[in-house]
Amino acid sequence: MKQQILGGLIAIVVLAGCQPENSFTREDIQTSVEDFYQKNRVTEHSYTVSGASGGVKTTAAGNKIYIPDNAFVTKTGTPVTGEVSISVKEYLTPYDMIINNMPTMADGVPLESGGEYKISATTNNQELELASGKFIRIQMTKGNSNNWMQVFKGTEDAQGNVNWTLDQAPGNIVVGDSTLFAGSSLFSSSIGWLNCDKFYNEPTVSFRANPVNAPSGDSINVFVHLTGRNTIVKMSWTRGLPYFESDKLLAVPSTFVGISVRNGKFYAGFASANVKDGGSISLNFSPYSEKELKKKLGELQ
Repeated sequence: MKQQILGGLIAIVVLAGCQPENSFTREDIQTSVEDFYQKNRVTEHSYTVSGASGGVKTTAAGNKIYIPDNAFVTKTGTPVTGEVSISVKEYLTPYDMIINNMPTMADGVPLESGGEYKISATTNNQELELASGKFIRIQMTKGNSNNWMQVFKGTEDAQGNVNWTLDQAPGNIVVGDSTLFAGSSLFSSSIGWLNCDKFYNEPTVSFRANPVNAPSGDSINVFVHLTGRNTIVKMSWTRGLPYFESDKLLAVPSTFVGISVRNGKFYAGFASANVKDGGSISLNFSPYSEKELKKKLGELQ
């Protein structure tokens, strides 16, 4: 009898050892694409400055935030001179923009971004605003070309989607830094969602992406990365149609990224295309772990 029990235990151990390796973990169980974005939101970093004297803070990405003296007032216009908490989120790369559902678009029109930011200020849990005539400065150290870029302001809807609009308030500008043109500085007379962007002076075209082996469109998101450019476009889907479509893409090489959740599992598809007007591409979805997807997104250039 003891030999039978021992033999059974050995068999169980052997069978367990023969099971195929599975790289998926409990963290890869997803309920929706939106939950995935929420889970991977960019970390908010907080800094403290004097409301009276301001200060300079270096962000996690190496950018610098310049706060002038007497910069803040309450919602009712009362000046703030005490300690102020500054919170900063940065979305700088195609990886950041896709993983956080932060496409660079203004009413559906693609933008080339020098960096997306969310900056807020509070004191005693009270939300603050910039005082009249005061400007916050974001010195961006990234060495990409920021020629002709402008200040855009973001409006966030109830679902967390941010739409960018050009902010032409006097003094709101983006200027190149003189030190070997290492970066640029954005000056803004307001805080909140800010973006260093420019419109493309190129004609847009219509293009479709067909998710050939994925579930219904409301559980899929499709993004487009313009190769070599800091631009992410999110394609739209109309209920009942088997494809995603955009009439605001550029006729340039691009990578299409599909993200989907099916029965609690995560799937993704990647495909490259030379976008042409009236063209289309097929997206084939495969199982992905979070780690695998993030690695793949990190390769976008």
